[in-house]
Parts: sequence; C-alpha cells; structure tokens
Amino acid sequence: MKIMIARLSKFSTSGFCALALLCAAPVLAHADALAHAERGDGEKAMAAGDYATAMAVLLPLAEAGDPLAQFDIGAMYDNGLGVGADPVEAARWYLRAARQGDPSAMFNLGVMYEDGVGVGRDPVQAYFYFALAVELGPPYAERNRDKVKAGLSADELARAQALVGGFRPVKEAVGPAESGTGTKP
Repeated sequence: MKIMIARLSKFSTSGFCALALLCAAPVLAHADALAHAERGDGEKAMAAGDYATAMAVLLPLAEAGDPLAQFDIGAMYDNGLGVGADPVEAARWYLRAARQGDPSAMFNLGVMYEDGVGVGRDPVQAYFYFALAVELGPPYAERNRDKVKAGLSADELARAQALVGGFRPVKEAVGPAESGTGTKP
C-alpha cells in the first residue's frame, strides 16, 4: 500500500501509519480469503480434469501474483493439462512462484535446470533451486540437490551456495509484471 509521503508532515507518522494499517487489514484479509476460495475452486477443477475451468479461475490469480496459482498454471503447462505442453511457459510460471518462496516451484525449476528442459541446462541454478527447496519444503529435494552437487566444481558450488544464502522471497506487486532477482528465467 502506498502512503502519500507529502502529507505525512500534517499527521503523526506513527498514528497515520497505524490508522492506514487498521483500515487496510480487513480489506486485505477479505481479499486473501476470496483468493483462497477461488484458488480452491481452480484446484478442484484441475483434480476433476476440468482444465478449461481451472485455467479460467487460476490464471487471473496467477497474473495477480498468487504463488500457489502460479505453480498450478506452471504445472498445467509443464504437463500439457488443458493447454499444449510448453516447458518454457511452465518455467516462467514456476520462476514467478519460486521468487515468492514456493518450494514446489523451486523443486520443479531445479529439475528443469538439471535437465535443460524449458531453460538452458545449468547445474548451478539446479543446485540453487534444489537447495532452496530442501530448506523450505519437500525433503525429497535433498537427493536431487546432492546429485547435482556431486557434479559441480568448487567454484560452481561456491556460486550456487552464495545464491542460496542471498535468496529472500519477494511477494509480487499485483499485476503480471515480473521482477528481477538476479537468477535466470
């Protein structure tokens, strides 16, 4: 939420910010609950094999920055569910979700970078995404991380570990624009 800085001199900064947060909290909570319910509808449609409905429900959420919906859209493109299989598009959606801290998207990107599917083969990026996935989510990513690690040079491992150490999830601003993180798409 933007606060008009030019007007802060007329108000107590802490009081103004507290009032802004107090007023915004119910709106943000309601919006999150609606997105959660819509995402649930999209996920139910996917489970039922109704991919057209799933895409219609999930795509606007994904474009608005919902990382779970972004993962689902990536999975649809990755597996050709209701759309033509498109690993490049899948990687794009997984990357948006991974930048926000989604461990499943991180794992899938690790696989894509390890195999060179949808992205250029890059073992450093593969290690980066597998290592993040290990820290944040699925324990099975550890096996993949260790397999990639065994093939890295000391320099590549140091670069990959620096990427892992510097990673901080960043929520997307509402809208389809992607922000850079210093990692390859």
